[in-house]
Amino acid sequence: MDKIRIELEKKIKYYILILAMIGCSMSGIRIFFILNIFPEAKGEDFITGAMDGFFIGFNVGLLLFISMAIIKIKKSLKDERRMKKYYTFINDERNVLIKTKSAIPLNIVNSYLIVLAAYVLQGINVYISLTCVAIAIFLIIQLIVLKLYYMKTM
Repeated sequence: MDKIRIELEKKIKYYILILAMIGCSMSGIRIFFILNIFPEAKGEDFITGAMDGFFIGFNVGLLLFISMAIIKIKKSLKDERRMKKYYTFINDERNVLIKTKSAIPLNIVNSYLIVLAAYVLQGINVYISLTCVAIAIFLIIQLIVLKLYYMKTM
């Protein structure tokens, strides 16, 4: 039981590190644009506002998703039965195989980095940033479709 508790506590520390990285990247890029390093990115047109909203919404969604995972793990740490059930669910061979086959962690990281690049590149060229956003949305849709496919077939 202690082994399971230690592993779940490591997972909480890992998630907190990810939360800090996302928060720092959000703050750093906002400061980057507030300092007006790219003056052409300061436009108040629809595209810039849409990119701001998409980037902030994507980050807030990730922050909420990771925060909910941390809360779920902390709740499971309080009860031994719940902790065993959660640990079994996380380490279930079928779930692990579905995650690796559909490349869930890889696609999430790639889509986040592409959205980050789109937000930074909006000052250079709007069309490049819109293409990056479209690619990130496609990756997320692909992730969902692959997960549903492998859940049905396995």
